[in-house]
Amino acid sequence: MPKLLILGGGYGGLAVAQRLDAVSRGRTNWDITLVDRRDFHLLQVRVHEVAANTIPVEKVSIPFSELLDGRKIKFVQATINKIVPGEKKVETSAGTFDYDRLVVALGSETRYPPIPGLRENAYPMKDLDDAINFRKAVIECFRAAADPDEPPLKPVDERLTFIIGGGGLTGSELAGEMVDFCSDLAERAKLPQNCFRVVLLEGADHLLPALDRQYGEYVRNELRQHGVLVATNAMIEKVEKGTVYLRGGKVVRGSIMCWAGGIQASAVVQSSFEHLSDGRIPVDEYLRSKEYPEVYVLGDAASIKDKRTGHTVPWTAQYAERQGHYLAENLWDEERGLKSRPYLPFSLGTAISIGRNEALTISGPLKLTGVPGRLAKNISYDNYEWNIRYKPRILKV
Repeated sequence: MPKLLILGGGYGGLAVAQRLDAVSRGRTNWDITLVDRRDFHLLQVRVHEVAANTIPVEKVSIPFSELLDGRKIKFVQATINKIVPGEKKVETSAGTFDYDRLVVALGSETRYPPIPGLRENAYPMKDLDDAINFRKAVIECFRAAADPDEPPLKPVDERLTFIIGGGGLTGSELAGEMVDFCSDLAERAKLPQNCFRVVLLEGADHLLPALDRQYGEYVRNELRQHGVLVATNAMIEKVEKGTVYLRGGKVVRGSIMCWAGGIQASAVVQSSFEHLSDGRIPVDEYLRSKEYPEVYVLGDAASIKDKRTGHTVPWTAQYAERQGHYLAENLWDEERGLKSRPYLPFSLGTAISIGRNEALTISGPLKLTGVPGRLAKNISYDNYEWNIRYKPRILKV
């Protein structure tokens, strides 16, 4: 029985495993093994909501034991130490695995540009532990500020100023929800509602630089109305504890900084394959490594060109999930002697939360804002969770 080894149980890796089992109704000839360092599937797109205390930790972690129950998929919790594609082996903390086909879906890690002091003095916002640590630090700031033995708060006080570097999706969404979080904390601590500041710094000339400018401008205006101080063209030159130095001599002082300014492929991926400057692996139209055709690469680890537009496919959860579905269906077609089809990127749209109760949701010509936008975003979350938890196997083969 040929061995299919899937590295990473995020949006792409989980989709391959579940979809292949579903379309084959459990009759695939592949011996499927899924390896992940966690024992749960992380809803990565909601990590910032944990950081801002919008949702509890349990809401973003679903045990693999639930998601793989009753399926012909072996799960191994282990850390990937080394991929040796030339020998078709993967070395992990649980031993060495060989494979006939390999799926690399290990996601990404925080990218730190060469800014002095950034890594040492800023909280990342990539993993669940990052969100929990950041949330605890914010709570502690309010606790300390409410201490009667501490000096009274100034109108603009550094002790309750929170700086977010990076105005992409994660940074912009965190900034909006931080306003609601800080308002809650101020009320509990019996502090004035205007006692805190949330500052969002973006180096580009508009927020959400991966999207059309109009959407970045809309989000910027909405965040400002919510009380977020938004600065674009804000290039960070140096970070010290409590102080961020910007190009042009400007200085922002605050108690906590979060860095949401970019991601890169994981270190183990970069050390195992030829990669681009951003660490990602270039793939062909079937999502295969150009070096090793028996290796497929999905999601944040892959650099995929959309031949219709010439643009690189965005590194978002929905694209990773659809790449996983595509690959699973191709593997099943291959078993049945059918010809593989090339991957064609497709997006249902984008949703950006602006606080806990508002969002901008874009899908084709449809644009929803405010509460309807947030409802649409929440429906997409619920739909994804239902699909991975409860969706039955496909009946027709």
